[in-house]
Amino acid sequence: MFDEIIAHYTQLVNDLDCFAFTVTIPDSGVLTVQDAARRLGGDPATLSPPGRPHPGDPGLSLYEVGAGVLIWEPSPAGFHDARIDRLAGEGFRYWSLACDIEGNTSVYVRYGNAEGHLDDPHPDGLPFTLGRDDLGPIGRYADLLACGYDSEEAEATVEITAACLAVIELESGVRVDFELLDGPYWRLPSFM
Repeated sequence: MFDEIIAHYTQLVNDLDCFAFTVTIPDSGVLTVQDAARRLGGDPATLSPPGRPHPGDPGLSLYEVGAGVLIWEPSPAGFHDARIDRLAGEGFRYWSLACDIEGNTSVYVRYGNAEGHLDDPHPDGLPFTLGRDDLGPIGRYADLLACGYDSEEAEATVEITAACLAVIELESGVRVDFELLDGPYWRLPSFM
């Protein structure tokens, strides 16, 4: 099963140059798109519903996924900031991933007040190490994520962004694919 998940995300990463997204799932109940807009500091009344064109709008695309919300943007520029992180907090599990055309990947996770992160390449310029202590709530996946790094003995056996996406799916239950991304979404205008 895990090999299939990695293969799925390896193909997705190969098909996309860069992207950024978050998944936010409440510990109980449902996080609606309107609630997410409020948590982001936006006005739910300004949400453009699914089916409406959103030409050139610099806002955010919000997808309903199970009990939570996924935000997707085709460009990671400025995506991970304090405004987006408002979705995280007590009573929520939150994952944010951004990857750019140069192969840089950044992941931030938060389960209530427990935080973790991964940056590839590692900011210390140490290509053979994974900051295992920095992973926080996803620390149990350290061995899998380490497979995304070259070592002195071997090259990486998985694409690190695909491995991060797989961990997010395993933890959240949300599969990111073109069927989801081509489906209906709400637009929170002029957010960025």
